[in-house]
Amino acid sequence: MKVCGSAELYNGRNFTLHRGIGSRTKTATTQSLVSNCDLANPRAGLWTTRFEECSSFVMAWEIDVGGAPWGTVKALVVNERKLDPKSGNITERINVTDVDVPANIPTFTLDPPTIDCKPAGNCSVQNIGGWQGAAMWVPGDHHSVTADASYLWGPTLTGPNSTSPQVMKLGVLFAIQGDAEVPGQKVQSAPAAFRDFASDDLENDGASDQIRCGNTKIANEVPTIGCVFHNYVPTYTFNAAKFPQAASHAWLIQHKLANHPGSRADSKPLYFLQDSNDSGNRTVICPAKWAAANGDSSALDRTGDKLNCDEFAFNSTYNSGGMPSLAGGLNPVSSGSACVQTFASRQDGVLHLFNIDGFVPTWKEVCGRSAISGYENSSSMSGFGSFNVNQRLLDRDPYWLNTNMSAACSQDSTTVKCTMTVNNQ
Repeated sequence: MKVCGSAELYNGRNFTLHRGIGSRTKTATTQSLVSNCDLANPRAGLWTTRFEECSSFVMAWEIDVGGAPWGTVKALVVNERKLDPKSGNITERINVTDVDVPANIPTFTLDPPTIDCKPAGNCSVQNIGGWQGAAMWVPGDHHSVTADASYLWGPTLTGPNSTSPQVMKLGVLFAIQGDAEVPGQKVQSAPAAFRDFASDDLENDGASDQIRCGNTKIANEVPTIGCVFHNYVPTYTFNAAKFPQAASHAWLIQHKLANHPGSRADSKPLYFLQDSNDSGNRTVICPAKWAAANGDSSALDRTGDKLNCDEFAFNSTYNSGGMPSLAGGLNPVSSGSACVQTFASRQDGVLHLFNIDGFVPTWKEVCGRSAISGYENSSSMSGFGSFNVNQRLLDRDPYWLNTNMSAACSQDSTTVKCTMTVNNQ
């Protein structure tokens, strides 16, 4: 008798959940390792945040006796994985939430799961627990079991090293071997397995839930070890209620230009420019005294506030109009005069963004600059340093910008007019 295992992502149609009384009691009461991972009603496929994953697999063990098919045992496996942004610790919980044993197989037993973490020497399995609950099933029994595991990444597993920074992508394979009892037969068994890499080329062959760990310096922080699901794109969100000038300008450029910088709806992320002298980008777009010469003092927020040039896309991105193409710039221009040019103004208590006289947008531009309150410009980005550190952004990492603004717009042959609404209060 041979038992051959296989695994594929659950798509909502390739496995029938058993809803009978008592069949899913343990699943419903088992505590999830990560948030929003519903074991009683598993979602199809996989999802991640920057630090958490919930994925569902259909695992099958096909029993073959004497060269002929005998029956197939299937199970729905929900795998939870949690990363630590401040260490190389990775924890995992494997939930076998439903098992279906054919009537002609008296019993079916699962061996404890096994996990392989690559690359060897930098990723070390620390613990794999046995099943919590009886890992044996008979026909008609669909109870659930769980097992916990943990593993560790570290540069040579010694800790952070500022003189030898490392960034490394990991590959994780977990496998579950099943043993079927068929009277009078001896078994040869191969496990059902799933891995998040297609080959040993972890740098170029990782799946959407691949883990990236590093011990590099993040922003101005000291080097620390931490791990992320690097294919998850985080979102930086403006406080539009407090800083409407910056939010309105970013909304205008994001929505009206064809390159839609930072727009999640248009799948156009911003690409982070790390630890570089991005003042060169700003010099191209926002030369000294431009805001003072083109702005309106009614936009100033408080005593000591000064007019400031707000550029979008940000100067610390590869999307910046000031970033030359030879350095990887996506939207290079030779001068900020090639951008959409606006200024903020308050009239009768209402904030407006007007185009600068003589510079009517064509909406074919790739960047924007606006003369706005310096306080608002700097404050709107005051949380980005923490965002960068918390999300462990590395050079060229993508992220979205949520302006927290919405708008109703009208347009005729010469005028585009949008009435803005702040989404956060």
